[in-house]
Amino acid sequence: MADSNTPDDRTVRIGGRFQGPTGSGQGGWTAHRFTAGIDETVTTAMRAPVPLETDLSIVQVDDEWRLIDTRADDPATIMVARPWEPVFADTEPVAVPDAIAARARYAERVADHPVPYCFSCGTQHDSMNVHAGPLGDGRFATDWSPPPWAVSDSGAVDEGTIWAAIDCVAAWYAAFSREPRSLVTAQFAVEVTGPIEPDTTYSLVSWSGDHPDEWDGRKRHAASAAFAPDGACVARSVSFWIALDTPPGTP
Repeated sequence: MADSNTPDDRTVRIGGRFQGPTGSGQGGWTAHRFTAGIDETVTTAMRAPVPLETDLSIVQVDDEWRLIDTRADDPATIMVARPWEPVFADTEPVAVPDAIAARARYAERVADHPVPYCFSCGTQHDSMNVHAGPLGDGRFATDWSPPPWAVSDSGAVDEGTIWAAIDCVAAWYAAFSREPRSLVTAQFAVEVTGPIEPDTTYSLVSWSGDHPDEWDGRKRHAASAAFAPDGACVARSVSFWIALDTPPGTP
C-alpha cells in the first residue's frame, strides 16, 4: 500500500494520487498518516495546504505535535495535533439502500464539483466516489466500499481510507446542506470503533452533530459516521470548516 507509515516513523510523505484540493493532500488521509504514530487521542488542526511528494517532519513541541515542511528557510506548519477528550455526536444508522438513493441525488453537484480530482470524492474514474447527497431528513449520505488497492494481502483495509471518506462526507454536508459555500477543513478528529472489512458496503452519514445546523459567519460544524450493513457504527468524526467565500447577499 502506498504512503503507509509505522508508529516509529517521524516523517510523512503524501503521494500524488492522494490529493484532495487540486495540488495538495487530502485532509483526512493526511491526518491519519500524521497521527498514526501518536499514542494518545488527538484532534488535528489544518494550518496550510499539504504539499504532495514531499517529506514532512513530525515534531513534538510540549504537548502538541506539528507536521512541518522544512524545505524553506522558515519551515511551514501544515497540521497541528493536540490531546483531546473525545466528544462525538450520535445519529441513527442509515440503511445501505437509503445511502445509495442519497448518492443518486449528488449528480446535480457534478458540474460544480469544488475538488474534482480528490481521490476520495472526486469525479475521476479511480476516485473512491464519496458522493453524498441529501437523505431528506437534514442529513447527507452515500454508500462506500473500501477500494481494492487499500486491502493488504492479509485482508486488512488501510484505515486511512475511512478517515478520508468520512472527511469528505462531512464536507458535502457542510458545503451544500445550506447555501452552497466553498470551504476547507479547519479541525478534524476521528475515532474508528470497529473493523473496516473488504468487500463490504458501508453507509456514510453526515449532519450538524451537536451544533446548530447553520453557518456562524464563515465557520460551520459537521459530524460524520460510517455504519456497517448491520447498523453498527464503525467510525465517526467531528469537524469544523471555514468558508473561503462570503455568505450570499453579503455586501
